[in-house]
Amino acid sequence: MEDRYQGEVVLMPTSRGSKSEREAVHLVTKAGEFILRRRGGNPFRDQVLEGLVGKKIEALGRLKGRTLFLEEWSEPEAIAGQLFDEEE
Repeated sequence: MEDRYQGEVVLMPTSRGSKSEREAVHLVTKAGEFILRRRGGNPFRDQVLEGLVGKKIEALGRLKGRTLFLEEWSEPEAIAGQLFDEEE
């Protein structure tokens, strides 16, 4: 089952203190922060997802633990005021 999330894409540390510690692309939403992954994308450095950093998106995907496996996303700039609180 796929879920829809809305939030801002940011680059932040993950897996601190482990061999997998790195900067990862996250989606910050009202429901929490999720690591973003794309089918077929590199799990450690996905340039397509890195291109979304700083943007607000609407994402459709499957959540597993703290990772959101993206199926598709859009940048709903025309209706951003309706989807996102200006204070976020």
